[in-house]
Amino acid sequence: MKINEVYINADLSDILSELQRQLTINQIPYLQKIKDSGNDIMVQCPFHGNGQERKPSMGIRKSDGIGHCFACHEVHTLPEIVSFVFGHDDDMFGKQGMKWLIKNFGTVQIEERKDVEIDLGRDNTAHKDTGNSDKSQWVSEEELDSYRYYHKYWGERGIIDDDIIELFDLGYDPKTNEITMPNYNKDGKCVFVARRSIIGKRFSYPKNVEKIVYGIYQLYQLEKFPKEVYITESMIDCIYLWQFGRYACALNGLGTKSQFDELCKMPCREFILATDNDEAGMKARVVLRNNIKNKLITEVVLPTNKKDINECTKEEILNLQEVFCL
Repeated sequence: MKINEVYINADLSDILSELQRQLTINQIPYLQKIKDSGNDIMVQCPFHGNGQERKPSMGIRKSDGIGHCFACHEVHTLPEIVSFVFGHDDDMFGKQGMKWLIKNFGTVQIEERKDVEIDLGRDNTAHKDTGNSDKSQWVSEEELDSYRYYHKYWGERGIIDDDIIELFDLGYDPKTNEITMPNYNKDGKCVFVARRSIIGKRFSYPKNVEKIVYGIYQLYQLEKFPKEVYITESMIDCIYLWQFGRYACALNGLGTKSQFDELCKMPCREFILATDNDEAGMKARVVLRNNIKNKLITEVVLPTNKKDINECTKEEILNLQEVFCL
């Protein structure tokens, strides 16, 4: 399928199925019913009745993605429909929807991400040379810039907020076919880049690297340091929480002494332990309770059928139950 001179590497059925999945994850009540109807795919029209009609009335052509509602007579392109259901109802040309299509289904699978600025209100020192540090020990801005692409992987993990993707400088290395996650220290220097293989689903770190508290730079860049901070094992869980307004950091494992020391220095009042719902995650909570001093510590109670934070829906995230640690 070709839309706006861009080849989309999927048929309409796959596109709408993925769109429906991401909407469901984010508790957005559109396109809950999808039905193949020959040359068209019928969906509940999002432009009338709050998208809750009993019988789908909008037909979207498989050939070009043009949608026409037989009830309200609205006619829109597929990018316009995608923009609208994600809340960009002032995006009359579907620019955000087109970005979503390229990000998730573009033939090349990636889209260059430009002008990344990580600034949440404080004096931003990221990537600035103060003249007092050894440049060779940090990942260069040139290398980081070579990874600044969108990739559909983030949509597959339910991370669809462009601001969050840019805040954490999430990227993709086309040379190695790996997702990239820069780890910034408190001063905004990139200590190392963590990677995840798209094919083998394998995480990797540079050799002999000392893990830092992931998300620490983003926390210190907030206008006011949050009173409560979630602690997760994985970077993806941390990013996922931020997307729903829950401030978090990650340890990339069970934690190290230097990470515990950094956590104890944070000016927050409470840590909320949100490690995985398995034996290793429970062990991590014990280790954290024993090594974090002078903080109130609580634990989240994950739904029994969810192995980690990233498997939870938006509603489950916003309604996580907490228990006090003794």
